[in-house]
Amino acid sequence: MTSPRPTLYLIDGSAYIYRAFFALPALNNSKGLQTNAVYGFMTTLLKIIREHRPDGLVVAFDEKGPTLRHEEFKEYKAQRPPMPDGMKAQIPYIHRVVEALNIPAVKQVGYEADDLIGTLARQAEQAGHDVVIVTGDKDMLQLITPHVRIYDPVKDKWSGDAECIAKFGVEPGRVVEIMGLMGDSSDNIPGVKGIGEKTAMKLISQFGSIDELLRRLDEVTPTRIKTLLTDQADNARLSRKLATIDTQSPVEFHPESYRIKPPHDEQLAELLRELEFTSLLKSLQPSPKQSETKTPAPSIIEDESAAQRFADSLPQNTPLAVHCLFAGHPGVHADLKGLALSSGGHT
Repeated sequence: MTSPRPTLYLIDGSAYIYRAFFALPALNNSKGLQTNAVYGFMTTLLKIIREHRPDGLVVAFDEKGPTLRHEEFKEYKAQRPPMPDGMKAQIPYIHRVVEALNIPAVKQVGYEADDLIGTLARQAEQAGHDVVIVTGDKDMLQLITPHVRIYDPVKDKWSGDAECIAKFGVEPGRVVEIMGLMGDSSDNIPGVKGIGEKTAMKLISQFGSIDELLRRLDEVTPTRIKTLLTDQADNARLSRKLATIDTQSPVEFHPESYRIKPPHDEQLAELLRELEFTSLLKSLQPSPKQSETKTPAPSIIEDESAAQRFADSLPQNTPLAVHCLFAGHPGVHADLKGLALSSGGHT
């Protein structure tokens, strides 16, 4: 029988920092540090570890500075406002949380977390692992394979081939073709202006790829769409490139390094006290060992002397539980086979 494939969880750390910061109400410790992003991020990590029990876990972060996509398109993500100061102040604490939980983290100058996740997913799959990418980003659907799935813990939603086809009408490998046409406003990827998601899905379902679509423009209807594609062909190709996750980024999968390990308890407790996450601290502290209560072994009374010894062992006025042991059906026709007596400590 084939052994089950170990499971590696890859978490889009940067995305969940933003999610937590904007989704949770403001939370501050007594020193005025805003802590909602740290709290939301940490509870997501703990949910994954406790409920899913992965064999391995890695958190990927975006690195500061421009990426290779900015070299291709200077306006990439240019519309995004600067990171709020309240979020920026929490980033070092989030990295400390990951370190205290003893979870490996990866980041690389010039690359986004998506690229590192895509590369590790492919390498881990080839090494015989099942991979779960923890993200709410639709771009990641392009990485789905029979051994790579997407999980969104906020919606508790799993996505594989079927979910990708239900959303985009095509298999995962063609998602970037659709994104090349429709663009992505959140990343400032232009796409073909005038072509939305439904039209993009229809065109790629019919032609299979942007390259094939542009080769067969004479078959495209209506004329308005044909004109848009003719005038913005370069935008379509560029947008597809910007939307494509790099699965050859400079990061390596090491199974032993990424295996789940116990947290650094003292370091974690100190950090939680500093952040004043009292409830989390209590939930992570080991519960005191309960004293083991030994069940007394029963004594079998087979004669009068044994019965007398049992009676003599009982303190005066001790309550006694009596249970009748029958053979047959009690209350209908049964033979009394014995009595079970217990005072709690004596049975």
